[in-house]
Amino acid sequence: MGATDAEGRRRLLVEHILAVRRDGGTVTFVAGDTRVGYEDRRLRLDAAADERERLATLLSEYHVFKIKQPETRTADDGVVYLSAVTDAKHAADFVEALFRTVYGADEDYELRVE
Repeated sequence: MGATDAEGRRRLLVEHILAVRRDGGTVTFVAGDTRVGYEDRRLRLDAAADERERLATLLSEYHVFKIKQPETRTADDGVVYLSAVTDAKHAADFVEALFRTVYGADEDYELRVE
């Protein structure tokens, strides 16, 4: 299951975020080799040093998303946990921006769900 246009990706993100909130569990969003995990109100992602800088800039634009401590401090090197206490549409917009601005995904990247 995947989507390659912005609207299709947004629908896919919202649908799966709502499903996790309703049913529990986790979902992984995948673009190329990049994976972002989501469980109720928390994102898990890998970020190299340059990606962390871009992530910091993105977080300044999305104020409701915060790096979760101590989870990030005790995680494997490069793993970042973010709190995502917001509605599903705002969370979907953030994940889309994450793939595009932090990881450099093309405008027509394919988003897959696992």
